[in-house]
Amino acid sequence: MVPLLCALLAAASLHAAAAFTYRSPFPPLAAPRRSVVDTARYARPARKTWTARQRDAILGRDGEYFKLDRMRGKIEFGSSSRINTNLDGADEQSIRRWLSNDEQIAMSIWDPKLITEVEPKVYRLKLMTLMFVTIQLAPHVDVKMWTDEKGSFNLESVAFDPNIQILPGVGVSSDQLGILIDVVGELYPAKDGKGVDGKIGFVTSGELPPPMRLLPEPVLKSSLSTINRTITKFAISSFQTGARKKFQEFLRSEKAPPL
Repeated sequence: MVPLLCALLAAASLHAAAAFTYRSPFPPLAAPRRSVVDTARYARPARKTWTARQRDAILGRDGEYFKLDRMRGKIEFGSSSRINTNLDGADEQSIRRWLSNDEQIAMSIWDPKLITEVEPKVYRLKLMTLMFVTIQLAPHVDVKMWTDEKGSFNLESVAFDPNIQILPGVGVSSDQLGILIDVVGELYPAKDGKGVDGKIGFVTSGELPPPMRLLPEPVLKSSLSTINRTITKFAISSFQTGARKKFQEFLRSEKAPPL
């Protein structure tokens, strides 16, 4: 599901990648007045539209992704993971009927406290709050979700807000980071008809300020690997828990007599 390049920058600037921690975003943390940069000035890109090639590029990967252009200061990182979830009482036809309700599936894939429908078929997914020493983030991503003519459930990000809070003395502003966040996924009936299979991937890209381009690549990769694993574990765990619960509710609703 998630989008945290600026967390890396803070860690790198202070040589403190090991200080990475995360905590639940509920209740939201109040930022100290004396220290937080106004995130409203962050320039957000227009709504993204995807091509099949862009989707395939992310979904075609397996595991973690890292790309660094040190001369230009460009960095990309992310992860793509398979989702295989058994569902009690499932068969192929019941799964196809369940997947045809994109609203119900959308509410299954994320912690219900962290997802909100912002417009038809577009949902806002909030991540956990993350902190690297002097930078704190509570990002959210707006994701379009729908079921296609083949019966597969699809999702792709259309907008985002990294919600960056930077303390004084770091020497980096949110505008300098140039963050872009892409999330894409798909879900379909498993071949044995006993559950769902699919894949989800995310890529975060941005710019490294000149002093940080000199940091050793292993330091950057180590920091990002921790972030990737944290986001991936949260996303898959949220989906598996929600899908099993919502699918049982769906089966019960089909058996209930009409009112």
